[in-house]
Amino acid sequence: KKIRSLNKVKSPGTVRRLSIKMKKLPELRRKLSLRSPRPRGQEETSPPETRKESRNVISRYHLDTSVTSRPGLPRAKAAGRGGYLSDGDSPELPSKTGGRGDTEDGETGLDVGAFRPYSCGDTPPSRCGQHISGLVSVHLHGVRDLKPPRAESREVFCVLQVDAANRARTALLTCKTAFLGLNHTFNLELEAARNLKVIVFSWDPTSCRNRLCCHGTVVLPHIFRGCRAQQLAVRLHPRGVLYSKLTLVEQWDGPGEREPRVFGVDLGQLVERERTATKVPLLIQKCVAEIEKRGLKVVGLYRLCGSAAVKKELRDAFERDSAAVTLSEQLYPDINVITGILKDFLRELPTPLITPTLYHVVLEAMARRPPRTPPGERDAVSLLDCLPDVEK
Repeated sequence: KKIRSLNKVKSPGTVRRLSIKMKKLPELRRKLSLRSPRPRGQEETSPPETRKESRNVISRYHLDTSVTSRPGLPRAKAAGRGGYLSDGDSPELPSKTGGRGDTEDGETGLDVGAFRPYSCGDTPPSRCGQHISGLVSVHLHGVRDLKPPRAESREVFCVLQVDAANRARTALLTCKTAFLGLNHTFNLELEAARNLKVIVFSWDPTSCRNRLCCHGTVVLPHIFRGCRAQQLAVRLHPRGVLYSKLTLVEQWDGPGEREPRVFGVDLGQLVERERTATKVPLLIQKCVAEIEKRGLKVVGLYRLCGSAAVKKELRDAFERDSAAVTLSEQLYPDINVITGILKDFLRELPTPLITPTLYHVVLEAMARRPPRTPPGERDAVSLLDCLPDVEK
């Protein structure tokens, strides 16, 4: 019986009723104070609004979530914790501070002197034909001296192009002054890239078309010469300055800079170079062994794709040294990455495993093979004996 009474006290309904009674304590104190003897003239001189307000508990305690605390009153430390009042009943609306829409706010938070002036025309002609491959982080701080669009079209957006191909863009931004605060970061995977172009468009609602505001170009191989991070004040045309930070996070070898050693190589040459006893490339041996070890019960095996970045990392590891690659579950927990590498290797072979001369013969033999053929008949499989040793 005692346990039942304790559970009843801890029930939400009981706690709610106790909370309501606790909130009525100030009203009870006020009624008791009214009963105490005091001069009758003092009660008559007080205005009726004050007497009416003193009887209203809601006017003295913020029980509505839409009511903010009265200005000028000091708050305790617990009152501002998490944006809630100290009693934990009603949230306090956060104060609305002005954004970075005006020019002063945008420029005071930006150290203009830390950015190096840059113009596409300053690039030496000898470096114009170079390219770069890797992962580049582009952080756009803002645009200064930007001509605000017309009054009917205050919305603008930025587009990032790599060699005339759109790679990223911002959302629509409201531009009211000559400074446009951006604070956007983009991570771009580049392969034999040369130019990074930033274009600012404005949306014209009357013609339902994008209008060009300004644009600027950065020659990537030139700015990353000897330094992996650059803060640039890029000159825009016809006017404007773009404050940005470009960082070369990872640099990769371009497709034409290194001769392939595993992918896209003739199967006979690969086996001869690796000198394996089974005449099977190390990539196939390791991938098949790992797939049979922990992938046969995975749903969607050989059908789902793994992470492109992890596949790129594993592909480069096989190109460097196939014998040193370890396909453990700790290093590559996603089995789809390993199946994807195996499929890429077979897809990029110069010649298929089954030669074209035997391809149609094998298909015809498989079609003529009756269902539930006894194991002794191996007509279709025996055709594979005609293949070279490496393909078998």
